[in-house]
Amino acid sequence: MKNCVGLSFLLILSILLSGCVQRKVIDNINIESAAAFDKLAEGKFIGTILTQEYLPDKSIRNNTYTSEANLRRDLMMNLQKESSKPIVTGGVLVSIFGDKLVDDGIIDFVDTYQRDPSIGARNYLTTANGSALEILKGDYGPEGNSAYINDLIEHNIQHGDMPDTNLHIFLRDYYMKGKDPYLPELKQLTPNKMEISGLSIFRKDTEVDVLPKEDMFYFKLLVDNHTEGSYRVHLEKGKDADVKSITSKHKFKLSKEKPLHVTIDIKIVGVIKEYTGDRLTPKLVKEIEKNLEKVINEKCLELIKRFQKKKSDPVGFGFLHRKYIRGYDFNKWEDDYQNLTVRVNTKVRIAETGVID
Repeated sequence: MKNCVGLSFLLILSILLSGCVQRKVIDNINIESAAAFDKLAEGKFIGTILTQEYLPDKSIRNNTYTSEANLRRDLMMNLQKESSKPIVTGGVLVSIFGDKLVDDGIIDFVDTYQRDPSIGARNYLTTANGSALEILKGDYGPEGNSAYINDLIEHNIQHGDMPDTNLHIFLRDYYMKGKDPYLPELKQLTPNKMEISGLSIFRKDTEVDVLPKEDMFYFKLLVDNHTEGSYRVHLEKGKDADVKSITSKHKFKLSKEKPLHVTIDIKIVGVIKEYTGDRLTPKLVKEIEKNLEKVINEKCLELIKRFQKKKSDPVGFGFLHRKYIRGYDFNKWEDDYQNLTVRVNTKVRIAETGVID
């Protein structure tokens, strides 16, 4: 009897609460699916939002609304005046920040997102090689621009050299003591084609460096579990082998003595997808493994020294020292980071090669 009374009470309560939710018919609103921001004069920026209109023939029309403002909230008020339907933000998939804007800092824009409960944490944040507005106004296929850019980033995270990223990860790295954020950089190649041209490295919320796309493979080995990334190994006599990573793992070992020292152990299991020579012998497989180990060690160390020079810590060495060294005085970290020595030990195992003579 008590169970029946309780069930009836919950049913009545759910009916009453459902009446408090503001209902919106999807045909009567414009759902923002992407946004782009560029810097204009000092203290002023231009913003563009993208909405998508689903046509009767199942194709998608990209509609953009552009306005200038001094504050992000003023931008939305101005854009609402251009739209014949209310603009809602719950469908944002991608936000692009222009190259001049990221030089000044973007946390004011990102902070607006984290205060809006309708925006999901999987919103991809990106930077632009040039104008964010021009990228968003392109035409990238029948599924719509926001879906195209979203799929481009997601594909390269899962099957390429892009480390995992989204709104939640950016905010985590920004607010975490001892780690700095990173974002993919987009470049428009033609009005209907773009690429991930590199990786923007931040110090707090300001871009301080851009890694070329060729170095993203090594960066992902340092910060993420790498899957399906690939690297071309150059051998003697002009021969090349294309090694595709199946999995990779990294492990950090910290010294507690002065000077501070970190050892990074990287383990990679890969397959040889292509070889330009005639015969692939066990001896050549060993040569490929050793060659790749040497290159990874050198390239990862180059990246770390590059980050130290820029006073940025996207790998998170500072966080590791705070976490594992009891009583560590983090106020000294900025100086300690410049003097930090790192050693990288890589072990590559080729698990599959096809036919070996």
